Amino acid sequence: FFFLQAWLHHHLHDERMLSFEPAGEESMRSARLSRRESDGQHPFVMKVVVQPRLQKEKWSLYWKETMATKTELLDTFEGEYSDGTTVSDLKADVAKRMGWQPVDQLLRLEGFEEPWELAIYLGSDMDDQSTLAECGLSDGATVTTVRKFLVAEGWKVMCNEDEDESDTDEDDF
Repeated sequence: FFFLQAWLHHHLHDERMLSFEPAGEESMRSARLSRRESDGQHPFVMKVVVQPRLQKEKWSLYWKETMATKTELLDTFEGEYSDGTTVSDLKADVAKRMGWQPVDQLLRLEGFEEPWELAIYLGSDMDDQSTLAECGLSDGATVTTVRKFLVAEGWKVMCNEDEDESDTDEDDF
């Protein structure tokens, strides 16, 4: 019981707002969801460390599948989000900070049906409609986001009756 109190104090940083009742998962979940600022009306604002990644996929237009993948590690940043922020809002904020187009403006290549973005916390993909609190995030949590970028492979360009075959150069990938 003492270990649980110490762990909660360390991870939730506000023992004044918690009641330490012996129980299992449900009381832990309610403690995470009920955290509020001292006036009890405003959402709890937490700092989240975001590790953005850009996953470049060489996409075969003929085979309609990924032929190679390269993941770039981008600069980590810290953002402030309320516990009511949804995962899709977090992804949109990351896209805005990185200067990426919004997901709804991206064009899909034929056969590509995977999601454009992922948000991962403690090794699990987070659902877009879930809030950060529902996913178990607390102040100081680290989230890895992944944006997929497709590089078309094996295409031809027709220009003024001149055929110009083209391949993806290694510099493009």
